Amino acid sequence: MVKSKDNNTEQRILEAAKQIFLRDGLQGARMQDIADLATINRSMLHYYFRDKEMLTHETMKSVIAQFIKTFKENLNSDISFEEKVKKYIETEVDFAFNNPNMLIFGLHEASKDPEFFKKIIENKRSTNFRNQLKEAYQKGEIKTKDIEEFVITVSSLCMFPFIAGPIYMMIFKWDQDKWESYRKTLRKSLPKLIKQVITQ
Repeated sequence: MVKSKDNNTEQRILEAAKQIFLRDGLQGARMQDIADLATINRSMLHYYFRDKEMLTHETMKSVIAQFIKTFKENLNSDISFEEKVKKYIETEVDFAFNNPNMLIFGLHEASKDPEFFKKIIENKRSTNFRNQLKEAYQKGEIKTKDIEEFVITVSSLCMFPFIAGPIYMMIFKWDQDKWESYRKTLRKSLPKLIKQVITQ
């Protein structure tokens, strides 16, 4: 008789995996540590996720799904365009700050499989935000009316500094403590900087 999988156990494993990946990185994470944090044995972990690659992929999907949910709630809300842009930037910065290893993994997977993010993200456009963007451009409040340019500009500024952390550490000869300290500074300063870049 085949055992059925329990959703609560699966979610507990995914949450444990996220915490271990954030702590140890994708390469350094051990399946035993994930099992221990999820309070299950190693055999049970492999019953739900046959190997670390599969677990990493599913954890990535879980993290992105939560990000997209928050992101879309903001875009489709009735708040002002200025407040929406503020939350847009803060949401992306917080996601990049909290999930740098997941971002690097996602880029790696997307380079192997162009359909990777399409499998995770349901692509529904936000007409409300597009209209607000055009209106703000016509009023001279923002530099572009093109949503694709807006998204690429903002996402690049929000995410690249956190993805490129290992490069900066090597160039500036920073240790992990120095980088973590600077990451926290970036998290506070980036929203203001990005707003200056996209507005007149």
